[in-house]
Amino acid sequence: MAWKLTLDGATVHVLPGNGGIPNSHPEISPLDFPAVENFCREHDIKLIVVGPEAPLAAGVTDYFAKTDIRVFGPTRQGAVLESSKVWSKKFMRRHGVATGLSWTFRSDEMQAARAKAAELGAIW
Repeated sequence: MAWKLTLDGATVHVLPGNGGIPNSHPEISPLDFPAVENFCREHDIKLIVVGPEAPLAAGVTDYFAKTDIRVFGPTRQGAVLESSKVWSKKFMRRHGVATGLSWTFRSDEMQAARAKAAELGAIW
């Protein structure tokens, strides 16, 4: 995504990034919103394009809504569609959105989960 954004001449910084990506900053966690804000201010950054879902699920868009720095991505509430598969499946069923079958099990229900998997043809 960073490479594609640079094709129009934009200067792109990647947090945290890695050694293979130019302008990477692995010392800054994308979940440390005050540190991200400070970085943006130091580099006169006015737009953040969020790639991974973790910062979105943690509320990066909500945090920056109180600043002059814009974020391209959904709010925490909107990100839950991607960050919580259980919530998403319940939402889709509730609203008649086509989706594959699914079952949800808690960690203390391993026997029931294995039984369902066996019923569906899983081989252990």
